[in-house]
Formats: sequence, structure tokens, C-alpha cells
Amino acid sequence: MITRLILMILIFGDNYLVQSQTIIEGNVVDASNNQPLAYVNVGINKKNIGTISRENGGFSIKIPDENLRDTLSFSLVGFQQLDLPVKMLSDKKSVNIKLRERTVELNELTIRENRPIEKKFGIKKRGGPIHFTDGMFSQEDIFEIGQLIKPGRGPAQIMSANLYISSDTEDSASFRINFYRYDGEKPSDRIIAKSILQKHPVKKGWLRFDVSDHGVVVDGDFIVSVECIPDAEKADRKLTYEVKLGGSSKSFYRRNSLGQWNTPPHHYCLFITALVDKDTPDEIEDKETLPAFKLYSEVVKDTFNVFVRLPKDYQRSSVTKYPVVYHLDGNAYFEHVSTSINKLSRRKAFKEPILVGIGYRDAYVMDSLRNRDYTFPKALATDSFAVSGGGQNFYKFLEHELIPQIEYKYKTDATNRTIMGHSLGGYFTLYALCQGLNKGLVFNNYVSASPSISYHHDYIVNELKRVLPKGGKNLKLFLSMGEMEISGNSFSNFNDALKTSRIIDLQTRVYPDLEHMGTAVPSFEDGMKFISIRKYQDQLKFE
Repeated sequence: MITRLILMILIFGDNYLVQSQTIIEGNVVDASNNQPLAYVNVGINKKNIGTISRENGGFSIKIPDENLRDTLSFSLVGFQQLDLPVKMLSDKKSVNIKLRERTVELNELTIRENRPIEKKFGIKKRGGPIHFTDGMFSQEDIFEIGQLIKPGRGPAQIMSANLYISSDTEDSASFRINFYRYDGEKPSDRIIAKSILQKHPVKKGWLRFDVSDHGVVVDGDFIVSVECIPDAEKADRKLTYEVKLGGSSKSFYRRNSLGQWNTPPHHYCLFITALVDKDTPDEIEDKETLPAFKLYSEVVKDTFNVFVRLPKDYQRSSVTKYPVVYHLDGNAYFEHVSTSINKLSRRKAFKEPILVGIGYRDAYVMDSLRNRDYTFPKALATDSFAVSGGGQNFYKFLEHELIPQIEYKYKTDATNRTIMGHSLGGYFTLYALCQGLNKGLVFNNYVSASPSISYHHDYIVNELKRVLPKGGKNLKLFLSMGEMEISGNSFSNFNDALKTSRIIDLQTRVYPDLEHMGTAVPSFEDGMKFISIRKYQDQLKFE
């Protein structure tokens, strides 16, 4: 059945986007025997438009009119993927999709007969009480998380995948275990042509998926993923994962069948066990990046870890001065932002800055101390913050203690400073903007990702309206939110206030299908693109 829908989607303030959609419904069956195929991924590749077939093979998917010229893909492990033009399917009342079984000639990999032993690879240790509820069983589509695994050279026979769950759910859930190649940035093609589907009770602790009977043998780096399968008979259910912050591990997630892989700010506690040659070295446990130095603040009365990344050509010139990017939550984001700078540095228009990450003793005290430092004024009782309101002191620490240290130690361009943060860090970034407009600029560029604008009854919105007429110049602000987190009027009011200003070069972005925690990494990268760190003050002079 084809149905036309008109959706009113609130983006900013009173601006509405009217979006017409087409619903395509049908069934997916095995071409060899016409038996229904359950849990087929149905979607437009990397467009975050997807669904999954039910146990009876039936499916229903909503396609925006802007995607009618795209291709709809039907994918199931062990079968050939079928790609069909959306326009062709949209003209039918119901479609019958037939998938053909895929015959794969596997390159035989064997473990050398040198007494193989079972070892663990991935994130095996729980670092602290940090939990994120970012896995959801919806009635329409999957949620999939992945972890980069580096078992070293030589073949490895996978025995199990293990994921730490930090809270119970009332009943069992279905999962599919997948293995992908790693293209250097994201998961790519599936490695095996077998569907490993399992159902487990969801209880707090390590959830073990036994795959020893499936003969999964890999060679080199790969991605292991846990795909959460929705249950059409039950309401939405959520999984709470325990995660690790900091370090260079790589985790990924996506919320749609065949959707775009995203990089979260955290790493899932997800590891595999595998039979490997007994001479395979033990994996070195991933640890937090070590700071360049520690700095005690007389104002805040606490010690901060300061992480520093220098441009690749920093040592090649004695006269070049570099722009500086200061980013908050350094324990969690320093490696992510460093990776983004490495990628952006391939662009001719982008010149590498000095990156300064501002962090705490470790990632697990960060969560409470950022409440203290990134907020002003003190939280209301309804905000439920044990400690808060220290933003004024933290701003003084940046201006009078940290920045002078950075400019003493490194060759910096004092006229080109950027500050960026996410969530409460995004709120503090906007607080720093207001302080600069009111008392004199410390930073020229601001990247505020999913800021907690509603904090203290929209204090930052009212403060901006108060100080904005005082002026400023050459300011850039990148402001972002996730489509799935937009609610209330706070963001709209703030955006409307900024639009009236002619002194701030503003770019706003709403990320489709992303929730609050998913916006940090893409916002930092896109924010630096927007700012396009200005060319160095001096031309490079190599000695």
C-alpha cells in the first residue's frame, strides 16, 4: 500500500520544513523456495533511511520525496544484495522481493598447528561507573554497535563476542553478530557470509555471544558488531551500555539498516575471544592519552591535565606562529579531535593548529568536575547537580593561567584562538562568547555542539541578548544540534537572537538521525571546517 504523508518537522524557531513521504510495503522471500526471510536490512545506503523485515518477511519503509531517485537495497547475510530504484517500487501497491542465496568461495585460513591458545582482544576492562543509554530496540529498525579489533598478524578463529550491559531489561532480546573489514576510518564490507542470530536474556554484566560453532576465521584488523534486532510485538526498549572514555580505541554505531556509521565520543566495553598462535603477543590494554603537562589553578583550586598536539611542520620553522584550538573534555575527545585534524590537514585550505585539550585527572572524575567548571550560575534544584556554578572561575583559569602558559611554551598566534565543547562544554563555549562580548575577547572562534542551553531557565539565552548589542568583530560561531534531541524553545530562542546580530559569522547545523551524544565528533570536525583555521601569521620559512 502506498500512502502520502505530510510531516511538519520543526527545525529552528518558527521555520518549518514540509516533507512529503511515500510508504513502500511488501514482503521479502527466499527465491529458491518462496519462504519468508526475517530480519532483512532494508534501506537507502548511508542515508539513514531504513527498516528491517519482520519474522513473516513483511516490511514497511517511509521514503522522503527527495530520495525517490535513490536506490533501495535489500541485504541479508548469506544472500545476494538486491538494489532496486525507489521510483520503480513507489508505483506498486505491494512489492514482492526475492533474494538469491549467495555462493561464496572462502579462502581457507587455518591456525598453525602450534598449540593455539585462546586470547582476548578489544576493550576487556570496565573503567568506571559511566553508562550511556544509546541502544534502542524500536519497532521499525535495528541499532548496531561495533568495535575495532586488532588481533595481530596471522589467522584468528573467533570463539565469542562479549558486550557489557549495565542494567537489566524485563525479557530477552535478539541480536545478530557481524564481522566487517576496516577501511581505515569506518566498517566496510562484511567478512563472512553467515547470519549469526542469537536470543539472550538481557541482564547486567557481560553478555556472551558464543560463535565457536560458526567457523569464523579472520586475518588482520576487523570490526566486530552487535546488531540489536527490533521486536514488532513490543514497545520500544532500551539497552544501557557501560563505556570507556579516552584512549585511541575505535568504536562505531548506526541506528538504521544500511545507514551511515557514526563515531561516538566513547568506546563500548566490547571484546572478542579467539584462538591464535601461542606466539601471538598479548594485546596492550588501551589507556588514556598521557597529558603534555599538568597545571594547578590558583583560581579553581584544582589540577588540570593539559593535552597538546603540535602541527606536523612545527619543528621545521622557528618563525611561524600557529592558531590554537582549545577544546573542553580533553580526556574524552583529544584523540577524536586529533584524528579530525589529521584528516582535515589533507585539504589545501586547512592549516594545522596547535590543539590543546583541557582535561582532569582521569575520565572518570571528569563527569562530576565538568559540572563544576562548565556551568554558571549555580544550578537550580531541578537540575540535580551536586556541584555547579564554577564557570566564572574556570574562565579566569583559561584567560589568566592556561593561555599564558601555552603562549609561553609554544609558537602561537595570539590573534587566532578557538574554543569548542559539547553539551555542558558547548554551554560553556557560549558562556565564553558572552564573557568576551561583555569584557573583551579572549577567543575569536567558537564551536558549540549540542549546548545545554536550557540550563538554569535559559540563562545563556538571556545573557546573550543582554551583551550582544555591545558589539565585537571577526567572530565565528558554529552551533549544532542533533535532530533527535531538539525539543522546547531554548535552542530556537538562542538561534533567533544570534540571527539578529551582524557581528557574528554564524553557521548552524542540525544532524539528521543523531541524538545528543552523537553530535560531538562530527560537530568538532565540521566546526573546524567552517572556521577554516586562518593561514599562519607568517609564511613558512624552513631552516
